[in-house]
Amino acid sequence: MGLFLLVLSNLIFPLAALGVVLGFLFSPRRQLLKHLKAELRERFALEKEGSLPQGALWLHCASVGEVKSMANTISLLKKHYKTPILVTTSTQAGKEAALKNKEIDAAVLAPLDFYPAARRFIRLTRPKFLFLVEREIWPNLLEAAHRQQVPTALLNGRISKKSAVCYRCIKPLFTRVLAPLRFAALQTQEDAHRYECLGIQTDKIFVCGNVKYDTLCDTPARIPEARRVLNELGWSGKPIFVLGSTHPLEETVLLRAATDILKTGTKIVFAPRHLERREEFTTALKQSGLRYALVSHGKFEKDTDILCIDQMGFLQAFYACAALTFVGGSMAPRGAHNLLEPAILGKTVLFGPHFYNTPLTAQALLEQGGGVLVNEYNFKEKVLQLLAAPTQLENMAAKARATALSFKGATDKMMEVIYDNN
Repeated sequence: MGLFLLVLSNLIFPLAALGVVLGFLFSPRRQLLKHLKAELRERFALEKEGSLPQGALWLHCASVGEVKSMANTISLLKKHYKTPILVTTSTQAGKEAALKNKEIDAAVLAPLDFYPAARRFIRLTRPKFLFLVEREIWPNLLEAAHRQQVPTALLNGRISKKSAVCYRCIKPLFTRVLAPLRFAALQTQEDAHRYECLGIQTDKIFVCGNVKYDTLCDTPARIPEARRVLNELGWSGKPIFVLGSTHPLEETVLLRAATDILKTGTKIVFAPRHLERREEFTTALKQSGLRYALVSHGKFEKDTDILCIDQMGFLQAFYACAALTFVGGSMAPRGAHNLLEPAILGKTVLFGPHFYNTPLTAQALLEQGGGVLVNEYNFKEKVLQLLAAPTQLENMAAKARATALSFKGATDKMMEVIYDNN
């Protein structure tokens, strides 16, 4: 049955691919497709012989976050095995992030999950080992690796309850491709149970925690630049409320509450999650009637009320300058972005009820007193209460940092699993 489903997926692949392409062409993100010819060559594994290292340790990541979370792991793997590192990613942004890592010998877009493309890529590179990172379970890629006798494993693996339910509907397919894994280093016991139900043997499952938390930085490199911007705005010494990785709903809630927040003497900084929405969020700022500035403008007026971070790489530095923070994708139903990024800097963290991507960190922050749950209806009230209680805010901030520190150590556990099973 598993083989039948695999064959079926390849038969319907051309139609599914056409649908994705059409959807992308009509998407507001279509401008991201810049180098179509080169990208198609990589997606179908049409690179020339010798253009990629052979016998490498191959890590397949989704995008930027996964590439960055694997930085320490990649360094340790290269040092221990003295083998080239090949990274494939599902996005162009992820590939660009990988190319910036000097420990990575080559980075390309991953072949499509179409058996001929996956098989050709594996024959082209002849990898020593394939590590799939987090949720990157691609059946045809795994099938091709197993048939070419390339050992495979799952690193920092996770799977949501919703995905697990969907995968169980086609369990024979996932049992076929997951059962041969050498091992699965997973984030939580819940992940372990879900993968066991999909066919991974219990003795191959290891719960190590989330290595992403080992990369948390409490000394952001761009703090001096962020402080310069705040000085030019005349905001030095004033409380700053920083909202990171926001989505449209969260920006609407913020702008609705902004006038009352500003009355407390607090200034506001927010960073949209997707910068290709620039026209959308700048229009919203214009319509709000607030005096605003964009980081990209480079020049700032003293009477500015709200600052928009519309450039990559600044958010963590502004978190460091904040009195209070909010992490997006949590009021909007996106599962929440990294709640511990501001927490590791000793900042109280507000977040919404949709934290299904980070349930352990969310619950820990709430239980330890370093986080506050908000929604679109009580957001303003909670923010004003906290800003009016600086001593309470300071105590909560210390608890947030302690919570963040408690999540470190997963990389060492995962590396032990790799060494013992390789």
